[in-house]
Parts: sequence; C-alpha cells; structure tokens
Amino acid sequence: MPANATDIGSVLGLVELIQTNPQLAVAIILQLLLGFAAGYYMAKVAKYVLALVGVFVLGSLIGVWGASGSVQDAVARLQNLAEFKDTAISIMKLFSFLMVGPTAVGFIVGIIVGLTRK
Repeated sequence: MPANATDIGSVLGLVELIQTNPQLAVAIILQLLLGFAAGYYMAKVAKYVLALVGVFVLGSLIGVWGASGSVQDAVARLQNLAEFKDTAISIMKLFSFLMVGPTAVGFIVGIIVGLTRK
C-alpha cells in the first residue's frame, strides 16, 4: 500500500472526527489562530528575542567560568549540566504532543506572514 493512501485515510478520518465533534473543531481552529498570532509576532520580534537569549547564554557561561576559577573547573561544571540534558529532553518529548498540530501549523504560517509583511 503506498504511503499516500494512509495519509489520505488519516486525513479523512480526522475530517469525520471533526464533523462528529464540533468542540474538537473549535479547539483546532482556536489553536490554529493562536499559533498564527504567536508566529506572526515572533517574526516581528525575533531579532530582539535572539539577542536576549544570546545575552543570557553568554552571561551564564561567563558566570560559570568566573565562579569556577579555572577553565577545567568550568568544563567539569558544564559536563554536570549536560547530564541534566537527557531529563530535560524527556520532559520536552512528553509535552511535545500537546503543541504539535494546529498550533504548530499556525505558528509556521504566522512566521511566514510576519516575515513577508512589512
């Protein structure tokens, strides 16, 4: 069976589910609109957000380096933080299913519209 056949079947199943559950349709539309708004405004302020994140990251690295006393101590502390990375990624994967879908699609469309409009 070709991959396109399953994709069409899942889309048709989603359409049937939306027709039988109007609350789901309203939720999907609201998520799409919220994602669009977030993406649109994110495109407008992206350079400021990236600069802010850069300042925080640089400040954190300088703080770790200054508190450690030597480069080797700073690397050791950063390796300890890297161990926390696996736990953080697991938590993000757990909650990622809540954002995927209409909100993500709306976010991407909002970014595109925000970047193309002046």
